[in-house]
Amino acid sequence: MNIDRRDLLRFAGAASVAAAAGAAAPPAAPAIGVQLYMLRDLLAKDLEGTLAAIARIGLRHVEFAGYYNRTPAQWRDLLKANGLTAIGAHGLYPDMSDDQVAAAIDAAAAIGLEWVVAAVPRLPGLTLPITEQSFRAATQRITGDDLKASAAWFNRIGERAKAAGLRFAYHNHGFDFRRYDGRYGLDLLLAETDPALVALELDIGNMIAAGIDPLPYLKPGGRARLAHVKDWRGPYTPSLYEIPASAPVGEGSIDWPPLIKTLARARIPYIFIEQEGIEPSAALDLLARNWRHLQPGRT
Repeated sequence: MNIDRRDLLRFAGAASVAAAAGAAAPPAAPAIGVQLYMLRDLLAKDLEGTLAAIARIGLRHVEFAGYYNRTPAQWRDLLKANGLTAIGAHGLYPDMSDDQVAAAIDAAAAIGLEWVVAAVPRLPGLTLPITEQSFRAATQRITGDDLKASAAWFNRIGERAKAAGLRFAYHNHGFDFRRYDGRYGLDLLLAETDPALVALELDIGNMIAAGIDPLPYLKPGGRARLAHVKDWRGPYTPSLYEIPASAPVGEGSIDWPPLIKTLARARIPYIFIEQEGIEPSAALDLLARNWRHLQPGRT
Protein backbone atom coordinates (compact mmCIF):
# COMPACT_ATOMS: atom_id res chain seq x y z
CA MET A 1 0.00 0.00 0.00
CA ASN A 2 1.31 3.44 -0.97
CA ILE A 3 0.94 6.17 1.69
CA ASP A 4 1.52 9.77 0.66
CA ARG A 5 2.37 12.77 2.86
CA ARG A 6 -1.28 13.71 3.38
CA ASP A 7 -2.04 10.18 4.58
CA LEU A 8 0.85 10.34 7.01
CA LEU A 9 -0.35 13.67 8.37
CA ARG A 10 -3.89 12.36 8.72
CA PHE A 11 -2.71 9.20 10.48
CA ALA A 12 -0.44 11.21 12.77
CA GLY A 13 -3.29 13.54 13.68
CA ALA A 14 -5.60 10.64 14.41
CA ALA A 15 -2.95 9.01 16.56
CA SER A 16 -2.47 12.22 18.54
CA VAL A 17 -6.20 12.53 19.16
CA ALA A 18 -6.40 8.89 20.21
CA ALA A 19 -3.48 9.29 22.57
CA ALA A 20 -5.07 12.36 24.14
CA ALA A 21 -8.58 10.97 24.39
CA GLY A 22 -7.92 7.25 24.68
CA ALA A 23 -8.38 5.17 27.78
CA ALA A 24 -5.89 5.93 30.52
CA ALA A 25 -3.64 3.18 31.80
CA PRO A 26 -5.40 1.08 34.42
CA PRO A 27 -4.60 2.08 37.99
CA ALA A 28 -1.74 0.21 39.57
CA ALA A 29 -2.54 -2.53 42.04
CA PRO A 30 -1.63 -1.67 45.63
CA ALA A 31 1.77 -2.71 46.91
CA ILE A 32 1.47 -5.61 49.35
CA GLY A 33 2.92 -5.54 52.84
CA VAL A 34 2.43 -7.24 56.19
CA GLN A 35 1.18 -5.85 59.46
CA LEU A 36 3.91 -7.15 61.77
CA TYR A 37 1.42 -7.80 64.56
CA MET A 38 0.69 -11.03 62.68
CA LEU A 39 4.27 -12.16 63.43
CA ARG A 40 4.64 -10.65 66.89
CA ASP A 41 5.60 -13.88 68.68
CA LEU A 42 8.26 -14.72 66.11
CA LEU A 43 9.64 -11.18 66.12
CA ALA A 44 9.89 -11.21 69.90
CA LYS A 45 11.99 -14.39 69.76
CA ASP A 46 14.09 -13.75 66.66
CA LEU A 47 13.67 -10.31 65.17
CA GLU A 48 16.47 -10.51 62.62
CA GLY A 49 15.57 -14.02 61.43
CA THR A 50 11.90 -13.18 61.07
CA LEU A 51 12.62 -10.06 59.02
CA ALA A 52 14.86 -12.11 56.75
CA ALA A 53 12.08 -14.70 56.36
CA ILE A 54 9.59 -11.98 55.40
CA ALA A 55 11.97 -10.79 52.69
CA ARG A 56 12.50 -14.35 51.39
CA ILE A 57 8.76 -14.72 50.88
CA GLY A 58 8.94 -11.73 48.53
CA LEU A 59 7.34 -9.01 50.63
CA ARG A 60 8.98 -5.59 50.57
CA HIS A 61 6.70 -3.50 52.80
CA VAL A 62 5.89 -3.73 56.49
CA GLU A 63 3.73 -1.91 59.00
CA PHE A 64 4.86 -1.79 62.63
CA ALA A 65 2.96 -2.72 65.76
CA GLY A 66 5.79 -2.16 68.23
CA TYR A 67 9.54 -1.63 67.94
CA TYR A 68 10.88 -4.52 70.06
CA ASN A 69 13.33 -2.34 72.01
CA ARG A 70 15.22 -1.30 68.88
CA THR A 71 16.10 2.32 68.21
CA PRO A 72 15.10 4.13 65.02
CA ALA A 73 18.70 3.89 63.81
CA GLN A 74 18.74 0.15 64.43
CA TRP A 75 15.46 -0.23 62.57
CA ARG A 76 16.77 1.69 59.58
CA ASP A 77 19.74 -0.69 59.42
CA LEU A 78 17.56 -3.80 59.84
CA LEU A 79 15.14 -2.71 57.13
CA LYS A 80 17.92 -1.83 54.72
CA ALA A 81 19.71 -5.12 55.35
CA ASN A 82 16.57 -7.03 54.37
CA GLY A 83 15.41 -4.86 51.49
CA LEU A 84 12.30 -3.83 53.38
CA THR A 85 10.48 -0.52 53.59
CA ALA A 86 8.39 0.38 56.63
CA ILE A 87 5.32 2.37 55.63
CA GLY A 88 3.65 3.09 58.96
CA ALA A 89 3.17 2.15 62.58
CA HIS A 90 0.24 1.44 64.85
CA GLY A 91 0.72 2.66 68.39
CA LEU A 92 -1.27 5.84 69.07
CA TYR A 93 -3.97 5.64 71.75
CA PRO A 94 -6.39 8.28 73.06
CA ASP A 95 -5.13 7.96 76.64
CA MET A 96 -1.52 8.81 75.76
CA SER A 97 0.07 11.89 77.27
CA ASP A 98 1.35 14.70 75.08
CA ASP A 99 4.90 13.53 75.73
CA GLN A 100 4.03 9.97 74.70
CA VAL A 101 2.40 11.19 71.51
CA ALA A 102 5.43 13.35 70.69
CA ALA A 103 7.76 10.40 71.31
CA ALA A 104 5.71 8.12 69.05
CA ILE A 105 5.69 10.65 66.23
CA ASP A 106 9.38 11.42 66.65
CA ALA A 107 10.27 7.71 66.49
CA ALA A 108 8.18 7.22 63.35
CA ALA A 109 9.80 10.21 61.67
CA ALA A 110 13.28 9.03 62.67
CA ILE A 111 12.68 5.62 61.09
CA GLY A 112 11.38 7.31 57.95
CA LEU A 113 7.74 6.23 58.05
CA GLU A 114 4.96 7.84 56.04
CA TRP A 115 2.09 7.04 58.40
CA VAL A 116 1.20 6.79 62.07
CA VAL A 117 -2.00 4.97 62.95
CA ALA A 118 -4.48 4.75 65.82
CA ALA A 119 -6.35 1.45 65.92
CA VAL A 120 -8.93 2.28 68.59
CA PRO A 121 -10.97 5.27 69.76
CA ARG A 122 -11.37 6.17 73.41
CA LEU A 123 -12.25 2.98 75.32
CA PRO A 124 -14.03 3.86 78.57
CA GLY A 125 -13.10 1.88 81.65
CA LEU A 126 -10.30 -0.12 80.04
CA THR A 127 -7.42 -0.64 82.47
CA LEU A 128 -4.25 -2.71 82.57
CA PRO A 129 -3.75 -5.60 82.23
CA ILE A 130 -5.80 -5.75 79.04
CA THR A 131 -7.43 -9.08 78.24
CA GLU A 132 -9.57 -10.10 75.29
CA GLN A 133 -12.61 -10.02 77.54
CA SER A 134 -11.89 -6.58 79.04
CA PHE A 135 -11.16 -5.15 75.60
CA ARG A 136 -14.42 -6.46 74.17
CA ALA A 137 -16.36 -5.13 77.16
CA ALA A 138 -14.79 -1.69 76.72
CA THR A 139 -15.71 -1.58 73.03
CA GLN A 140 -19.32 -2.26 73.97
CA ARG A 141 -19.32 0.73 76.34
CA ILE A 142 -18.25 3.29 73.71
CA THR A 143 -20.68 6.22 73.52
CA GLY A 144 -21.21 8.87 70.90
CA ASP A 145 -19.50 11.36 73.22
CA ASP A 146 -16.49 9.04 73.40
CA LEU A 147 -16.29 9.06 69.63
CA LYS A 148 -16.53 12.84 69.45
CA ALA A 149 -13.78 13.16 72.06
CA SER A 150 -11.69 10.70 70.07
CA ALA A 151 -12.25 12.68 66.89
CA ALA A 152 -11.02 15.87 68.56
CA TRP A 153 -7.93 13.99 69.73
CA PHE A 154 -7.39 12.56 66.23
CA ASN A 155 -7.46 16.05 64.74
CA ARG A 156 -4.74 17.18 67.16
CA ILE A 157 -2.64 14.10 66.39
CA GLY A 158 -3.11 14.72 62.69
CA GLU A 159 -1.78 18.25 63.11
CA ARG A 160 1.26 17.00 65.02
CA ALA A 161 1.93 14.28 62.47
CA LYS A 162 1.66 16.75 59.61
CA ALA A 163 4.12 19.10 61.32
CA ALA A 164 6.58 16.19 61.49
CA GLY A 165 6.14 15.35 57.80
CA LEU A 166 3.90 12.33 58.47
CA ARG A 167 0.26 11.46 57.90
CA PHE A 168 -2.21 10.07 60.42
CA ALA A 169 -4.90 7.42 59.90
CA TYR A 170 -7.53 5.62 61.94
CA HIS A 171 -7.86 1.84 61.59
CA ASN A 172 -11.34 0.37 62.02
CA HIS A 173 -12.62 -2.72 63.76
CA GLY A 174 -16.05 -4.31 63.63
CA PHE A 175 -17.29 -2.34 66.65
CA ASP A 176 -16.89 0.87 64.64
CA PHE A 177 -20.14 -0.05 62.88
CA ARG A 178 -22.36 0.10 65.91
CA ARG A 179 -25.03 2.72 65.26
CA TYR A 180 -25.34 5.97 67.20
CA ASP A 181 -28.58 7.79 66.42
CA GLY A 182 -28.76 5.91 63.15
CA ARG A 183 -25.15 6.54 62.10
CA TYR A 184 -22.25 4.14 62.11
CA GLY A 185 -19.63 5.03 64.69
CA LEU A 186 -17.02 5.19 61.92
CA ASP A 187 -19.13 7.69 59.99
CA LEU A 188 -19.42 9.81 63.13
CA LEU A 189 -15.64 9.77 63.54
CA LEU A 190 -15.08 10.70 59.91
CA ALA A 191 -17.64 13.51 60.09
CA GLU A 192 -15.98 14.96 63.20
CA THR A 193 -12.41 14.82 61.83
CA ASP A 194 -10.63 17.00 59.30
CA PRO A 195 -10.04 15.08 56.02
CA ALA A 196 -6.77 16.97 55.59
CA LEU A 197 -5.51 15.60 58.91
CA VAL A 198 -7.18 12.22 59.47
CA ALA A 199 -7.29 9.48 56.85
CA LEU A 200 -8.70 5.97 57.09
CA GLU A 201 -6.86 2.67 57.11
CA LEU A 202 -9.75 0.46 56.06
CA ASP A 203 -9.68 -3.04 57.51
CA ILE A 204 -11.77 -4.80 54.90
CA GLY A 205 -11.85 -8.12 56.72
CA ASN A 206 -13.10 -6.53 59.93
CA MET A 207 -15.87 -4.78 58.02
CA ILE A 208 -17.04 -7.92 56.26
CA ALA A 209 -16.94 -9.92 59.50
CA ALA A 210 -19.29 -7.26 60.92
CA GLY A 211 -21.63 -7.61 57.93
CA ILE A 212 -20.69 -4.25 56.39
CA ASP A 213 -20.09 -3.58 52.69
CA PRO A 214 -16.66 -1.92 52.27
CA LEU A 215 -17.32 -0.56 48.78
CA PRO A 216 -18.87 2.78 49.86
CA TYR A 217 -15.64 3.52 51.75
CA LEU A 218 -13.45 2.76 48.72
CA LYS A 219 -14.57 5.46 46.32
CA PRO A 220 -11.81 7.32 44.46
CA GLY A 221 -10.85 10.44 46.37
CA GLY A 222 -12.28 9.08 49.61
CA ARG A 223 -10.80 8.96 53.09
CA ALA A 224 -9.33 5.46 52.79
CA ARG A 225 -5.62 5.70 51.99
CA LEU A 226 -4.39 2.37 53.39
CA ALA A 227 -6.07 -1.01 53.85
CA HIS A 228 -5.76 -4.30 55.72
CA VAL A 229 -6.71 -7.52 53.94
CA LYS A 230 -7.80 -10.70 55.71
CA ASP A 231 -10.19 -13.54 55.01
CA TRP A 232 -12.63 -15.66 57.02
CA ARG A 233 -13.73 -19.25 56.82
CA GLY A 234 -17.45 -19.62 56.26
CA PRO A 235 -20.17 -19.92 57.11
CA TYR A 236 -20.33 -17.52 60.03
CA THR A 237 -22.76 -15.09 61.61
CA PRO A 238 -21.68 -11.44 61.20
CA SER A 239 -20.84 -9.74 64.49
CA LEU A 240 -19.60 -6.33 65.57
CA TYR A 241 -17.54 -7.85 68.36
CA GLU A 242 -16.57 -11.41 67.41
CA ILE A 243 -14.40 -12.46 64.49
CA PRO A 244 -14.77 -15.75 62.59
CA ALA A 245 -12.08 -18.36 62.07
CA SER A 246 -9.44 -16.91 59.79
CA ALA A 247 -8.15 -18.11 56.44
CA PRO A 248 -5.43 -16.90 54.10
CA VAL A 249 -6.70 -14.37 51.57
CA GLY A 250 -8.04 -16.36 48.64
CA GLU A 251 -8.79 -19.47 50.71
CA GLY A 252 -11.76 -18.12 52.65
CA SER A 253 -15.25 -16.82 51.99
CA ILE A 254 -14.49 -13.29 50.71
CA ASP A 255 -14.64 -12.61 46.97
CA TRP A 256 -11.31 -10.83 46.60
CA PRO A 257 -10.87 -10.19 42.84
CA PRO A 258 -13.43 -7.34 42.63
CA LEU A 259 -12.18 -5.90 45.92
CA ILE A 260 -8.59 -5.78 44.68
CA LYS A 261 -9.77 -4.00 41.53
CA THR A 262 -11.74 -1.56 43.67
CA LEU A 263 -8.68 -0.89 45.84
CA ALA A 264 -6.71 -0.12 42.69
CA ARG A 265 -9.41 2.20 41.34
CA ALA A 266 -9.47 3.98 44.71
CA ARG A 267 -5.70 4.39 44.32
CA ILE A 268 -4.90 2.80 47.66
CA PRO A 269 -1.09 2.62 47.52
CA TYR A 270 -0.54 -0.08 50.17
CA ILE A 271 -2.44 -3.04 51.53
CA PHE A 272 -1.25 -5.05 54.53
CA ILE A 273 -1.81 -8.75 55.21
CA GLU A 274 -2.98 -9.44 58.76
CA GLN A 275 -4.28 -12.94 59.39
CA GLU A 276 -5.65 -13.29 62.91
CA GLY A 277 -6.07 -16.11 65.41
CA ILE A 278 -3.15 -18.20 64.15
CA GLU A 279 -0.49 -20.34 65.78
CA PRO A 280 2.93 -18.63 65.81
CA SER A 281 4.56 -21.73 64.35
CA ALA A 282 2.35 -21.44 61.26
CA ALA A 283 2.60 -17.67 60.82
CA LEU A 284 5.29 -17.55 58.14
CA ASP A 285 3.66 -20.31 56.08
CA LEU A 286 0.32 -18.53 56.29
CA LEU A 287 1.94 -15.22 55.35
CA ALA A 288 3.42 -16.87 52.26
CA ARG A 289 0.03 -18.30 51.30
CA ASN A 290 -1.60 -14.88 51.65
CA TRP A 291 1.18 -13.36 49.56
CA ARG A 292 0.84 -15.95 46.79
CA HIS A 293 -2.93 -15.52 46.53
CA LEU A 294 -2.57 -11.73 46.28
CA GLN A 295 -0.29 -11.87 43.25
CA PRO A 296 -1.86 -10.52 40.03
CA GLY A 297 -4.15 -13.10 38.47
CA ARG A 298 -4.29 -15.28 41.60
CA THR A 299 -7.11 -13.71 43.62
